[in-house]
Amino acid sequence: MFVRPALFLAGVGLVSVGHQASAQSAGPSASEVETAKLEEIIVMARRREESIQDVPQTVNVVTSDQIERLNVRNFTDLQSLLPGLTLSGGGSYSTAATVRGVAFNPEASGNNPTVEFYLNDTPIASNFLFQSTFDVGQLELLRGPQGTLRGRAAPSGSITVTTRRPDLSDFGVSANATATDTHAYKYDAAINVPIIKEMLALRVAAVSDENEFNRVDTVKRASDPAHNPEPFRDTEAVRASLRFEPTDWLALNVMYQTLDQKNTSYTQVRSSSLVTGEAQSGDLIRPYDFRSLEDQGSRNQQEMDIFIWNLDVRIAGQRLSYSGAANEQDIAILGQNDNGDYFSPQRFTPAVRAFQDRPGYEAVCQEQGRRVDLVPTNQNYFQCTHTDAKRRSHELRLASEERVFGMFDYVVGAFYDYNDTPSRLTQETPLLAAPTVLAAVNLTAIERNGDSTEKSAFGNLTAHIGEALELSGGVRYIEYENFSSIKVDGAYPTPDTRDKDSTAIYTGSAKYRFNDDVMVYATVGTSWRPGVRVIGNFSANISPRELGFLNLDPEESTSYEAGIKTSFLDDRGMFNLSVYQQDFDDYVYRGGSVFFINYRRLAPTVVVPEAGSLNFVAGVPVTVKGVEAEASFQIRPRWSLSGNISYADGKIKNGTIACNDLNGDGVPDTLTAAPTLAQLQSSLEPGQNVAQCQFSGRSTFAPEWSANLQTEASMELTPRMDGFVRGLATYTPSNSQDPSNSFDNVDSYAMVNLYAGVRDPDGQWEVSLFAKNIFDEKVVLNSGASPLTTNLTTLRFGPGGAVIGSTGSSFASPYYSVNVLPEREVGINLRVGFGSR
Repeated sequence: MFVRPALFLAGVGLVSVGHQASAQSAGPSASEVETAKLEEIIVMARRREESIQDVPQTVNVVTSDQIERLNVRNFTDLQSLLPGLTLSGGGSYSTAATVRGVAFNPEASGNNPTVEFYLNDTPIASNFLFQSTFDVGQLELLRGPQGTLRGRAAPSGSITVTTRRPDLSDFGVSANATATDTHAYKYDAAINVPIIKEMLALRVAAVSDENEFNRVDTVKRASDPAHNPEPFRDTEAVRASLRFEPTDWLALNVMYQTLDQKNTSYTQVRSSSLVTGEAQSGDLIRPYDFRSLEDQGSRNQQEMDIFIWNLDVRIAGQRLSYSGAANEQDIAILGQNDNGDYFSPQRFTPAVRAFQDRPGYEAVCQEQGRRVDLVPTNQNYFQCTHTDAKRRSHELRLASEERVFGMFDYVVGAFYDYNDTPSRLTQETPLLAAPTVLAAVNLTAIERNGDSTEKSAFGNLTAHIGEALELSGGVRYIEYENFSSIKVDGAYPTPDTRDKDSTAIYTGSAKYRFNDDVMVYATVGTSWRPGVRVIGNFSANISPRELGFLNLDPEESTSYEAGIKTSFLDDRGMFNLSVYQQDFDDYVYRGGSVFFINYRRLAPTVVVPEAGSLNFVAGVPVTVKGVEAEASFQIRPRWSLSGNISYADGKIKNGTIACNDLNGDGVPDTLTAAPTLAQLQSSLEPGQNVAQCQFSGRSTFAPEWSANLQTEASMELTPRMDGFVRGLATYTPSNSQDPSNSFDNVDSYAMVNLYAGVRDPDGQWEVSLFAKNIFDEKVVLNSGASPLTTNLTTLRFGPGGAVIGSTGSSFASPYYSVNVLPEREVGINLRVGFGSR
């Protein structure tokens, strides 16, 4: 019970012992203690520069220095520095963030996430940021409802990222290289050129990031390496930033970035005997074997381009700002469509392979995406998806730089955001004449068109009453319009929808500073998200209940927060604490996979039922209660320690959800195997395709709390070289996760990363060795609720060979999907730079 907390503390202890050993001969002098102060952190949380200790809300910051020193190579690595934040989907289109007890899934929760993302003050699609982290200036996580000061309404928070801007004065070059024993290699560099000193400067940064993705390889590669490449993810990006400040009242910053990412990945599995204890069938695969059953795997290519501009005009103590962005994403995904590995050479004759090599097979995916290297390898049945998304945003705002009447600060503005997200998808489904006889292949062409437009106006006023009291309030009026259309094989299974909504949200806060070291605050805020329109159900016969779990009403929420921010020992330490409660109506809840009766159209007049599965959604009431705390202490000028902890308890109370309910008792079942079509038909009321249950439980499957500790100690080795050691330890408690899945419970675990090396005292170079997950903790993070399954359709033939119907069944493999904690990684990092870095 106490082993993992002990490991968590051991990493920090190793750093502390190393530092104490180096300093045994001399204790801290009085002058050293006096100069040991925390560095002040400046944030833009309220659209003006101010100390993080003056902001009346919970704000967490990750600086560029932390990103480099802790070898944060990908955006998802940042969650180890920010307890309570979960980031997922770094190599795919479906990226998501979870914070404060509620989650977001982009495939099932619409366009508006619970956590909004911003790059250089403009809203951006999250998957643009998730690819590779380089040349970042600062990241700020603003917790709680957002929207009256920037961008779009978000109930849980916002993540703002700023890139490093050009230096107008000095030329500079920097480079950063990392190599690890897991065959991960990352190189990034930047050059800063003042074109006209103190007026015009250019900064160009680039990155090349190569790794083995999740390191899961397929068992099929040994016998067929030509069609089953090794897992990989390659990311290349270039960013150019131009800064123009001809006068002290005019500033223009322009940034352009292009990014290209490719990856091949495989679904990791483990043997069912390790899950259920049943007799072993097939080869034994353990979780840390990192193996998959897939032929060819899934292939993903993303090309992204973004253009951002920021203009500031300062007149008479006021600042007029205009921020705009144009963002384009071209994403093509090729995924295998045989999860249970039924259509294998061992089961079928060579004629099947000959069919897969048929003329025109490659053209289907080429039609979806323009890149030839995403063509299927003719080794499996596939699903090909192509998305060509475009986004445009504009924001105009006027804000005070000098207080009006010596008392008021204000921000007023208008915002426009347009998203166009069309997608084209082709599904290939084998149709059988007998268990090992292929009769035909059904190609389902699916076209989705969708766009959203948001227009809003906002204002915020802050009153400074004396030196101690500050009152602030803000409001945003929103007009939102959303269009959605689905066409399946030329037919429309559901009517086109065009929703129009208007609403207003508000925030209010009060803070009181007792002295320079203690500030208390209280805030209240509301948020709103438009109703969700789920895609993915292409049934030819959707029931009204089924439709109710696909199209939801708008979500509303109200949050209350109180906190205290303190500093002590003459700014050597700080401690912040906040408590909050947030109440949701029609929160978008997405549980696990739910089985339903899916009606597949085989021909214009032939529609057959089969057992299908889908992640339905539901609008449910939720209450979240939480506590967040952070502390930092500068023990000595060369030794610091900091920690964070976040707790969030989100509960659904009597929500109506889609569920698996084969016994009809109104309580979600815990399934160990996929149901048959006959089981579904016998358990559902006539005319219904999916069951519904009353559910009370957790609103997210993320752990209720998590914590981290960071420390760094250094010493002078020579006048031109310092030695250092760093530690980062994160602790995650045991977690039951999905209540309908008895196999995905997670034990508590601690991860410890250690770093040691030497550096130039002025920061011109640094060499470090690091080990992530140094104790090689082996933890299963989640497991499938049932074995990997392939749905099968067997045709029935009448006189003359005409198809008169079909029979649906499924094949369950002796393997479950699984994800595990990344194994230990050891690497080396080199950073060099001179001039402006």
